[in-house]
Amino acid sequence: MSHFLPSRRTRTRLAVGSAVLGIATLCLGGPAAASAIPAEAPSTCPAPDARPNVLFLDLDSGVANSTLTSGCTINDVIDDERTWPTHGAFVTHVRSVTADLLATGEVTREEAGRLQSAAARSEVGKVEGYDQIFDGSAASFAKWAYAGDGGFDLLPDGTIRSRAGAGGGFGTLWYPEKEFGDFSLRLQFRDDAPGTARGNSGVQVRFPELWGPVEGCPTTFNGGETGNLSWIAVNCGHEIQVNDSPEGGSNDPRKTGSVYGFADLDLARARPTPKGTWNDLEIRVVGQHYTVIRNGVVINEFENLPGLPFPGRPNDPDSSSRGLIGHVGIQAHGSTPDVVSYRNVRIRELS
Repeated sequence: MSHFLPSRRTRTRLAVGSAVLGIATLCLGGPAAASAIPAEAPSTCPAPDARPNVLFLDLDSGVANSTLTSGCTINDVIDDERTWPTHGAFVTHVRSVTADLLATGEVTREEAGRLQSAAARSEVGKVEGYDQIFDGSAASFAKWAYAGDGGFDLLPDGTIRSRAGAGGGFGTLWYPEKEFGDFSLRLQFRDDAPGTARGNSGVQVRFPELWGPVEGCPTTFNGGETGNLSWIAVNCGHEIQVNDSPEGGSNDPRKTGSVYGFADLDLARARPTPKGTWNDLEIRVVGQHYTVIRNGVVINEFENLPGLPFPGRPNDPDSSSRGLIGHVGIQAHGSTPDVVSYRNVRIRELS
């Protein structure tokens, strides 16, 4: 069994400065693999929000999300994601933050006015914010579980990094504490594959618990038994692919943002980034409609209609097995180059 890592909900005034978390390494699903990736330089924001514009939940202010001298971005210090006691409290906070940024010359007077106007028009403080289900701490990591082969390691910088099992095969790091219906799931991922390889991974949503066999959700690949419980998440949930590998050859043709097997993207539509780059990923699920947003841009939409066969796997469940509620998780893929890191996992219920 594996364990989970903490969330990053306490970032309201990170621009003033905050220490990078120093967390002991924790392993999921087996012993930790040695890291060949150099640690990042310390920052006052362990996980800066790099989306291009400043957002107030779903409202785009139209103001560029600039990086501040602290290393944080405006999105970080606005802190629209947490649950505020009232809408007025949030608007007052934004006025204070924009006054500080205006005084230091980090926003213009026009930008400050647009940010304050957007805050007043937003839903922040009127609806629930995001819950951090992985914040980089050992305590939050311990709330997760692991099924299948391979595993995830918690690193001192508060990220989790996937690794393959000794004999290949994949597994799922999943959050057992709650099932989610309609939601917005946000996280950051980074391709840390060794050498010139590109990593393969995925985010899995709306699947049943993985403690043991689940009736109607086989652990099969095209009808062939695998004996791996993580196949339940594949056959009775949806995987949002993480894979910026080149087109052609033996590379998986389903690229980042694909709703795996049912709404696949090529590399151009996936909007790939270079290795070693942190990406913001949002997966929004309402009813049976899936929206995938990468770095602030919608790259995929999919309606999970009943009776859609899984291409190339007619002996496994079709789209009808994907329900309206389930768990969320992150995949460790099955080969040595498939090294992908994650951080700052949070979720907001939309029901």
